[in-house]
Amino acid sequence: MKNLFAIIGFAVVVKKGYDLYCEYRELKHEKEADRSPAP
Repeated sequence: MKNLFAIIGFAVVVKKGYDLYCEYRELKHEKEADRSPAP
């Protein structure tokens, strides 16, 4: 049973980390777009 909770907790942490990474990548992309405006 402990292993089950460990797996679920690990999955939640990984998903949260991935969501934050995607958000960070998106913000970084927007920042780069602002820095070099399209002609």
